[in-house]
Amino acid sequence: MHPIPLLCPRCGQPQQVIHIDDPHHPIRVVHTETGREDCEPAAGDRATAADQPESS
Repeated sequence: MHPIPLLCPRCGQPQQVIHIDDPHHPIRVVHTETGREDCEPAAGDRATAADQPESS
């Protein structure tokens, strides 16, 4: 049986299911390229966010 391809609903990048030995979190879904659960911001997003002033 072939694994079902997963795509992140936020960024559209491929994801994979990881089984770990942590009894509280036995299964994690991570981005295939980075191995992290969080999305990586695009290069333009970092510069744009740094240039914008904080709103109070």
